[in-house]
Amino acid sequence: MSRVVTGLSQNGDVKAILKALTDAGLPTDSLSVINPDDSTEGLSRGLISTDILTSDGGTGVPGINNTRRSGSFFRNESLPDRLGDLEIPDSEMDNYVEALERGRSIVYCFAQPDTIDRVEAIFRGSDLANVRRF
Repeated sequence: MSRVVTGLSQNGDVKAILKALTDAGLPTDSLSVINPDDSTEGLSRGLISTDILTSDGGTGVPGINNTRRSGSFFRNESLPDRLGDLEIPDSEMDNYVEALERGRSIVYCFAQPDTIDRVEAIFRGSDLANVRRF
């Protein structure tokens, strides 16, 4: 059963879609956009620290060593994984990746079975291209 509606936007502006969903009395909390400049890797800071193992290879002793430096790491979240969350079939994945590479944004909205037809109609009535439901 389809639960997500997707479409391609030239500029990622969803104000008109947001208004149309609101005017129709539909929830807007699951409306979102993946922009072409969205990173495929997210940088997290402060989740690991060098309190235990310092950069010079020694160990730090809590309470004695007063230097606190936060490190950073990359969480590996590839674009296909993010698109996979939208239930886009593997056979269509390259089309969405290519659209992002060409500067388009992917607009999507998760809907309930009783509202998906209205969400799709709103997407089709906007300036989105290639409106699909998965």
